[in-house]
Amino acid sequence: MKARLRHLRLALAALPGLMIPARRRALFREMRNFTRSLPATLKSPLPVAMQQITPLPPPSGDSEHVVRDLADLAALLERRSPLGLCLRRSLTRYHFLRRAGVPVVVRFGAKFVDGKPDREITGHAWLTLDGHPYHEVDENWRGFTVIITWPE
Repeated sequence: MKARLRHLRLALAALPGLMIPARRRALFREMRNFTRSLPATLKSPLPVAMQQITPLPPPSGDSEHVVRDLADLAALLERRSPLGLCLRRSLTRYHFLRRAGVPVVVRFGAKFVDGKPDREITGHAWLTLDGHPYHEVDENWRGFTVIITWPE
């Protein structure tokens, strides 16, 4: 319930910015399409998929905080995706933030549920910038063993 309220607050916070500039609306539409295409992209081996979604320079010039907020909203609204929210959010943020010139890195991690090896394994994806978690709540990434970092 707490997570849903936080997600709703994120969505509502982003709405006023979407109602004015046409450039932001176009960027948001592009993000929604990108997020919708992720399940098909991720059918390829992960290194191939990551190469496909890593944008090439030149940077877009979009504002970092606007890109982050719109990417979060695009990922949140794609509720029917077979991908978890953290993966949708991380990959959408990754693509558009790097395109905006922010050199974020994606980390894919895993851990045992409840920290017990006889339980299921759960995964998480998050971004880092300069080796530090990028706009990620500590409790969401702590305890995960990083399996893959992209770019390496």
